[in-house]
Amino acid sequence: MSNYEFEGYSDGDWEESWEIAWNEFDWESYLRNQDKTVQAYLGYYEKYLDRTDRIDEVAHQMGWDEDAWTNDDPLAEEGPETECAATGSELGEQEGEPDPYTIHKHPIFIASKALYVWLHKAWEQVAPACAARIPARTALSFQSSLFRGEQTALLSVHSLDMGDYSLAVCMFKRSMSELNISLAMLNEMDESKSPPLSYFKAQSRIRLFDLREIWLRVMRDCREELSRRFGDRER
Repeated sequence: MSNYEFEGYSDGDWEESWEIAWNEFDWESYLRNQDKTVQAYLGYYEKYLDRTDRIDEVAHQMGWDEDAWTNDDPLAEEGPETECAATGSELGEQEGEPDPYTIHKHPIFIASKALYVWLHKAWEQVAPACAARIPARTALSFQSSLFRGEQTALLSVHSLDMGDYSLAVCMFKRSMSELNISLAMLNEMDESKSPPLSYFKAQSRIRLFDLREIWLRVMRDCREELSRRFGDRER
């Protein structure tokens, strides 16, 4: 899938044993580093927001268009747009061992998580500021639609990561359904005479449509892979 190479993140990754026993501190450090990777994605996204090819350019900056995935950190060289380049855990660095692979490293997980992080945080600021124009029921329903969309997307990535591409397609279709609900509710909000809400709506549409584009690419590649597999079986 252009700039994501999703096949390299499934199947075999789960078969590799992780021989080093990590304690809670090690895992907390690992998870904090993965949170920094999400923030780094947002930093690149903001930098290239005005470009029509921003999805591909951000993927390139994250190092996802390489021929093969490695545990090398694609953010090792910290750019001016972010001060949160991810690093390996202290344990991994000291013993010369790479970090273990978890779903938190999957490009689609990172991209989806990052864009939803922006949507959640922006809405948490806009909703109270525009409370007089947004009924509480509408505010809660929109927040719930974002939550459902994010959760379903992350389950979709889990299916993809496990190599079950048929299930991944089905789950991404559900993600798309939730995303469309979010878009519909967004369109119904009256932003007249409310610059903050108007800005939020415009920026949210960009990110929701980019999420949809990313998922559509994944679904296309999943279907192509399934078609190839079934074609090989018939030979």
